[in-house]
Amino acid sequence: KINLVVGDIFKIKGSFTTVIDDALEVVKWFNNHSRALGILNEVQRNVFSGKTRSLILPVLTRWTSHYLSVRRLLELEMPFKEMLTTRINELKTCGGNRADVIRKSASILAILGRFDFWYKLLM
Repeated sequence: KINLVVGDIFKIKGSFTTVIDDALEVVKWFNNHSRALGILNEVQRNVFSGKTRSLILPVLTRWTSHYLSVRRLLELEMPFKEMLTTRINELKTCGGNRADVIRKSASILAILGRFDFWYKLLM
């Protein structure tokens, strides 16, 4: 029953659902682009003394997976921000050189660069 209750809470519109949607887009994009994920892992190894952490894609019917996904993004805030300052041009073309793919990459990188994204994830 608790999964259904929490599922109803996620249906509420507002800044909470917007930030969760953005977080899911970030996780999906990185998980679907091996070059970008490789860059993330490389930066993590530098930041975390050789260790990497995987991004977690939540399962809709398991509310704890949303919590774990957000928590993991927060754990990786520093590597994400380092990537934005040191590897931004490489990240923009990770999906290819088509204009629509570059626009999608830019939108994901813009999410990661927003202060309010990281702030709202903490809420």
